Formats: sequence, structure tokens, C-alpha cells
Amino acid sequence: MNFPPSNFESLRQLTILLRQGEIDLPIGKKSLMALEVMLNDAELVATSNIVELADKIEFSPASITRLAKLLGFQGFNQLKNLFKQKNKIPTNFYSEKAKKLISKDKSDPKALFKEHLQSTITNTEKFIEQVSGTDLLQASSLLAKKHRVFIFGYRQSSAIANILRYGLALLRPNVQLLVQADHGVAVALGQLKRDDLLVLIGSAPYSNITLKIATLAKKQQCQILAITDSVLSPLNNSAAVTIQVPSSGQYYANSLVVNCLFTESLLSLTAIELGQTAVNNLQHHERLLSQLDVST
Repeated sequence: MNFPPSNFESLRQLTILLRQGEIDLPIGKKSLMALEVMLNDAELVATSNIVELADKIEFSPASITRLAKLLGFQGFNQLKNLFKQKNKIPTNFYSEKAKKLISKDKSDPKALFKEHLQSTITNTEKFIEQVSGTDLLQASSLLAKKHRVFIFGYRQSSAIANILRYGLALLRPNVQLLVQADHGVAVALGQLKRDDLLVLIGSAPYSNITLKIATLAKKQQCQILAITDSVLSPLNNSAAVTIQVPSSGQYYANSLVVNCLFTESLLSLTAIELGQTAVNNLQHHERLLSQLDVST
């Protein structure tokens, strides 16, 4: 890790490694917390002077300057430049993957399917090897026992959010997507209580809205289950339980195949946790389908 970090993403990864104790740097707990607050609201740092920022994050101007120098910057203004640059640099995540994709040989279309299959096998094996059985049991227990479960995924992750919401709602009541069509994020966040669970789903490039929801939900003391892609994911900071699901592959966006496999397996574990209650709820669902004359 280079000091000072050369861009916002490097600063974010440095902060995660500091939190995990992977880097030996004499940074105090309060300074690390202040840095995390700054990272979670990059626009605030980019548009504030040091006195305004200090007031808003409850951290003195002198402490901000010391923090900046500890990270290798000459002072606050150099640190601030990273936050100002963040919103000016467009992501090339999708286009770079597409460039690699279109350079492939078109003469054997089945070869691409074989590569996708091999990537899926590799990701699945990696996931099973690395995931903690304890974390899986904790995740299924939260899904089964929390009073209400809210689920949020942005962009491509919304597909996994919908799969999880549908499957879990068959097993138990009080399950919904965080943002409904008739209200916005702020109203939805206002519903979260201490006894609720918020499932956040997101992979790189991580959306600002997902990160802000994580920060605000944690402030409201709502427990968070994060389904993400890496130990360096910023969602790890806010979550009570984190499951990392590999999403690399030949596709021009994140591969969701292992996420689907994981979601179905997690729902199965949740059904086992609920026991006869899950069976009763599924039977109730089947009766309603029969009464509606809808094919199961």
C-alpha cells in the first residue's frame, strides 16, 4: 500500500485494511472512525472547508490535519482533492470488461459458454472453500427470526434482491424490498427499527446509494446482513454478518450465477431454521393458489 493513497478507491481500501489490522499504522480508534465517516460522505468532504468539516463530523480541525499527514498527505487540502476527484472520474468497469469480451474468437460460440461454465465452477469452489459455516448459520437465523426483513439491491443487484424477497416471503411474513414504488429511500429508511434486519446486496463498483443506506441504517441500530463480493467491500464495515460471493467472469458486468446458487441455498437453510413454521406457511401459500385457481 502506497502512502499517500493515489485515489479515492485506494484510500477506501487502506481504511478497510486498517480496520482489519492488516496495516501497522498508529491511528487511533477515533481517527479511524472519522476517516470512515468521511469516506461514507465524500461529497461533504469535497465541498467543505476544514472548519465546516470538523463541525459536521465532530472531529477537530487539528485532528483532521494530523490524520491527513499520518496518511502521507501534506495536509487537509491534498486529502480533500481525492474526494473532489471521486465524482469527476467515470467508472470504466463495464466497458473494460466488454473490450476483453469482444476481442474473443467468434468462430466457436460454444467456447464462450465453456468459459462461463469454468468461471462459475471456479467461483463456486472458491465460495464454498472460503465461506464460514458459522456466518451461514447466523445469516439464516437472522432471516428466520428478525421481526421484519427489508432487502435492498441497486442496479444489477436488484435481481438478487427480488429472488431473495420472493423466496423468503414464502417462508415467513414481514418481508419486503426496502424501496417500494410508492415511496422513496428516505421514507423507507424511516421504517427501520432495532429489531429489523436489512439485507444489502452489492458488488464492485459499489453504488453510493447502497453505501449511504448502510451507514444510515446502522445509525438507526438496524442489523445488517451484507451480501457482497470481497473482504475489501465497504459494505463489510456496517454489517453484523457478511457473506462474500465471488462475481468475476466472462460477462461484461458482474456474474450473478453463484449469487443465485448462494441465495437458493441460504433460503433452504432458513427453511430448516424455521422448521414446521416454514412448512405451514408454504402450505398456506399453496391453499391460496388453489383458491385463486392458479397453477402451482
